Amino acid sequence: MNITFIPLAKSHFPLLIKWLEAPHVKLWWDQDIQWTPELIREKYGHYVDGRKLIDNSHGELAQKPIYAYIICLNDIPIGYIQYYNVYDFLREQGHDLSELPNSCAGLDLYIGEIEFLGKNVGSKALILFLEQHVFQKFDYTFVDPDVTNTAAIRAYEKAGFMKIKGTKDEIWMIREK
Repeated sequence: MNITFIPLAKSHFPLLIKWLEAPHVKLWWDQDIQWTPELIREKYGHYVDGRKLIDNSHGELAQKPIYAYIICLNDIPIGYIQYYNVYDFLREQGHDLSELPNSCAGLDLYIGEIEFLGKNVGSKALILFLEQHVFQKFDYTFVDPDVTNTAAIRAYEKAGFMKIKGTKDEIWMIREK
């Protein structure tokens, strides 16, 4: 099993549409959005350049680093993974992250190709990605899967993440370098 990570490119956008509209991904990602080529370009176009545009507190757009990759298994694209400084982006639920360590990445991933689910590919990819990419810049990594997403929680636990807190909607998990 040869897992590699390719930086996100515009040529991957059709894959993102396919994956983000797949029922097993849609269950956890952007349920209220119907992805189109235009929406993918709008959201992920800057990710290709390693940045995300956000509204700052003054109503202006600011740029923050984000690192987006395609997960490949034996050179076949099977999923998406990204990381960023957890303090650069507000959580969708508005939770206060101040109790997290200073050098902490936030991480999101999904396996888009359904035939690779349940085969430990996600946890293996995660371990490799942390070593090759995230822990080159950060000392900790934070994830916050939905409390009902037991497959993701198991994959994170297999990759060494520990539960640190729970809300009614999320499990907070962290892994140290």
